[in-house]
Amino acid sequence: MSRDLAARGAAVALLAAVTGFLTGLVSDGPGLWELLAFGAMAAAGAAAGYFAFLRPSRAVRLVVEAAERISEGELAQRVPDEPGPAGELTRAFNVMAGRVTTLFESVAFEHARLEAVFDASSDAMVALSADTTVRFLNPAAAALFQVRMADAIGRRLIEVARDYELEGLVRRAAQEGRGQTAIISFGTGRVPLRAAALPIREGGDWAVLLILTDLTEVQRLDQVRRDFVSNVSHELRTPLASIRALVETLADGVEGDEAPEFYARILRQVDRLTTLVNELLDLSRIEAGAMQLKPERVQVGQLLAEAAGLLQTRAEAGEVTIVVEGTELEVEADRAALLRVATNLLDNAVKWSPPGGRVWVTARDEGDLVAITVRDEGPGIPEADQPRVFERFFKSDASRANAGVGLGLAIVKHLVRAHSGTATVVSRPGEGAAFTVRLPKRFIGRRRAPVG
Repeated sequence: MSRDLAARGAAVALLAAVTGFLTGLVSDGPGLWELLAFGAMAAAGAAAGYFAFLRPSRAVRLVVEAAERISEGELAQRVPDEPGPAGELTRAFNVMAGRVTTLFESVAFEHARLEAVFDASSDAMVALSADTTVRFLNPAAAALFQVRMADAIGRRLIEVARDYELEGLVRRAAQEGRGQTAIISFGTGRVPLRAAALPIREGGDWAVLLILTDLTEVQRLDQVRRDFVSNVSHELRTPLASIRALVETLADGVEGDEAPEFYARILRQVDRLTTLVNELLDLSRIEAGAMQLKPERVQVGQLLAEAAGLLQTRAEAGEVTIVVEGTELEVEADRAALLRVATNLLDNAVKWSPPGGRVWVTARDEGDLVAITVRDEGPGIPEADQPRVFERFFKSDASRANAGVGLGLAIVKHLVRAHSGTATVVSRPGEGAAFTVRLPKRFIGRRRAPVG
């Protein structure tokens, strides 16, 4: 291209020289020297024209080639600066190429940020066109629809989700230009979802954003709340009804030596209510972080032996043997809180142990942690109930007639958490249950504020 442009320049110069020569020839007539002079001038003009157009033509060629590479995605392409008028072209092109690169990088950064937000969301998100064609979806949506992301993009929502209610929600949002929400049961598993279809203004082929929130955990928590209300009502109603019946009997008059027995039974029910209220208050304080701990060096073996001693009378009444395996381990913890954890676990184990059964209490060194395990020979815990055993007032159907208010394990969990530890259970029906708490050897929880 540069040679063509230079040749055109030489041709223009040559044409100008020939035009001048013909003008002189017509007016005066040629001479030999004049002819030779003309030839030299024409050649010099042609050469000057060629070289005058060579540099601009090369600049144009370089600009064209660089532009083609940029259009193919090679955004780093630039052209070398040229002196003179051609330099204005190359500099302007380089400035434009730099701005294009900056623009593309900015768009790429924004796309990466948007994709990171979508991918990190636990809610399913789907971007759709007005005709419900899937334009984008995040991994949570792909998992919910059980489809690969690449297979879903470009297909209609009904083909991907196989749910007419969702498709209708998206269509109404696109047609009416306002958000639509609904609670639906999705898929063969009837997963409860909150579906929100939100119009995207000036979003190009992204006309609607569909957000699907799994309500399974919300419904589970709502069930926990209902169970809590039911259980606490039961725990309060039973002793109150008993107290009322005993008081009415006393009011009707009790003969002989029966009155002291009635008073003792009333006192036991009052003690039961007092224990329930105190444990509720304690649990509330622990959960709210109002119980500040005072950590100290605790001999684990001595503390477990003390806890076993506190439960010895109850264990003997149920013909249960408590076995504490000796240990020299130490842990930095609030001693009173740790003693309560151990006694609550032992109380639970003794309660479930059959006559003649044994309860084992052990402690293990696990590097930075100390693991304390209490294992019984009871009936075990159904697998479906194991995730809920540390909930307040939770009782499996098999244990509703059993004594206790159902707060002991909840208190264990929260006291252990206050020490930055964990509480777990392993059980098989018919093979007993093993509760394990793990505590950091070095206290990293919240300490009690200094006095004064």
